[in-house]
Amino acid sequence: MAASFLLLLTSVGLFLSAQAQDCSKPVGGDNMDLKGDDILLQTFPDGIKVTFACNVGYQSVGGSASITCTAAAWSPLRMTCERKSCGAIGDVPNGQVDYSEGIQFGDKLTVTCDPGYDLVGNSIIQCGHEGWMGRLPVCEVKHCDPPVDPTIGSFYPVKETYEYREVIQFSCPEPFTLNGSKSLSCSETGVFQPAAPKCVQVECKEPVVKFGHWDSGSRGPYTYKTTVMFKCNEGYRMTNSATIICGINSQWEPELPKCEPVECEEPVVKFGHWDSGSQGPYTYKTTVTFKCNEGYKMTNSATIICGSNSQWGPELPKCEAVPAVQTTTTKSPEATKKPTAPDPNGGGESLSTGVALGVVLAANGLMLLVHNYWM
Repeated sequence: MAASFLLLLTSVGLFLSAQAQDCSKPVGGDNMDLKGDDILLQTFPDGIKVTFACNVGYQSVGGSASITCTAAAWSPLRMTCERKSCGAIGDVPNGQVDYSEGIQFGDKLTVTCDPGYDLVGNSIIQCGHEGWMGRLPVCEVKHCDPPVDPTIGSFYPVKETYEYREVIQFSCPEPFTLNGSKSLSCSETGVFQPAAPKCVQVECKEPVVKFGHWDSGSRGPYTYKTTVMFKCNEGYRMTNSATIICGINSQWEPELPKCEPVECEEPVVKFGHWDSGSQGPYTYKTTVTFKCNEGYKMTNSATIICGSNSQWGPELPKCEAVPAVQTTTTKSPEATKKPTAPDPNGGGESLSTGVALGVVLAANGLMLLVHNYWM
């Protein structure tokens, strides 16, 4: 009896011991830790309840944050944590906000200003636990100092400073001409662009064209943008522009006209050859006379002249083949008879009573058949 009771007590003790086992330190999900002092403990007694909290920069998106130790095992943890979002920070006048990293905890944004504006403040802001960690910078417009006063001329408006894209205008007094841009603009670099112009006095020299003469335009003085047109003398042709303009640097633009002698190409006549006149070079009014080869005849003018347009005139001579002459015969009935000597008594036939005429093309020329005799 005593032995049975002792065995019962031992079994109950073992059962109670198994039911009351401690739990080891629980492991939470991503981006969370035990809350409070529980994070310092390594073991937890049976029946204890612990709570997890999301790490800094993270927030719970649902599920229970607490678990319970039961017989050395923890109940399931249902909570999940995700990064907090800072949202959009807002607009920056005259600037741009770059969210290429994102808008969640730990991400950074970058602010840049438009051309012509300077950034005042921090250009990089980080998303923190409580939101964006810093104030938005501002973009302030650039300013330009006024240009140096010109020696000759003036500009307007005159101010102590000019904002980005503000424009000033230059002008020159008579008889000076503005060399450069009339308008300057305050650029994104804080400097007026383009470079400031200058007031210059423009006058070109008298233009002289060899083998040419004035045709129209100014007779002088030759100030800025004065135009003159030239013409080449007879027998010469223009090889570039006939019109020139006095440029801002007191030089004629483009280069002065050039007059070169008119020259025709070597004339070639098919089935013909040179007879007289020039044999080259063939300048203006040069004449050449041609002759057709044997067996050919000229169908137009044999003489040509080199014209002012470097063309031969009238058209080049033309040589055409002479057609072969075929044999033709005309006979009287009496011509078929044999010729006889005159009848001393007046009888018989005279040669004049029968005549055969014809022309035959022979190798050695033309032969004429008269009264049945080849001549």
